[in-house]
Amino acid sequence: MKAKKMMISALTVLSVAAMGLTTMTSGSNTALAKSKAAKVLKTTTYKSKHKVHVTGGWMYSSTKLTKKTKHMTKCLYTKFYATKKVTVRQANGKKVTYNYLKSKNGKTKGYVSSTYVYNKWGHGKYSVTAYRKAFVKKLNEFRAKDGAKPVKENAKLDKIAQKNADRMRKEGKSFEGKVEGTPHAGWIQDNYTSSKQDPILGFENGTQWGQGMAFSWMRITDRWRDIGAIPHLMNPAQTKVGVGGMQHGQELYEFVLLSHNN
Repeated sequence: MKAKKMMISALTVLSVAAMGLTTMTSGSNTALAKSKAAKVLKTTTYKSKHKVHVTGGWMYSSTKLTKKTKHMTKCLYTKFYATKKVTVRQANGKKVTYNYLKSKNGKTKGYVSSTYVYNKWGHGKYSVTAYRKAFVKKLNEFRAKDGAKPVKENAKLDKIAQKNADRMRKEGKSFEGKVEGTPHAGWIQDNYTSSKQDPILGFENGTQWGQGMAFSWMRITDRWRDIGAIPHLMNPAQTKVGVGGMQHGQELYEFVLLSHNN
């Protein structure tokens, strides 16, 4: 018997941060890069150090932008201080702005395009375990008010939901949920992009996102969104739930899988 599938897809964009792919100008080889160094046009030194985090881009050793030292996707959860910004003219004539950053522990430092530098410190990767626990707890509180029995978190469903959450970011718009033949399965998927002013990285342990997820889907905080998730989440026939989530910089991907007992 084929699994009964019900998908409720919701895309929530809190506000799209300037995270587009930007090509940093640096020669394809060292010799060419050295002959086309960037030129500093203006330097502004901050009176006090700014607490920032990054979302991508390359770090350069100097304002010449000829030597890349590290790609910032490896430092999404690193706490940096920004001490100054510089406007430079690249070899192609384009004016760009870079921030000089130094990690809190002093081990990583250099120039990063301001496009990828966000105000405020984050607190590191959120805990998926805390995220699941908070969501299931809040969902069951809503179900109790409606007279429905609580759903129980299921390790097998958690695993399937996590696979889907991980795939959401990799596959983008082409993503389609796969529930691996789970009987009577229905699922809900969602993803968020946070703004510079409200960084996802500020949510330290996943608890806030777990609670916020339930409030959003129940239209407590997001009354404008599709009401379709509510009947599915509140369905008394659903008895098991699996929750998956993954964070990448300012992005969060969520997948919840519900099922009847066999």
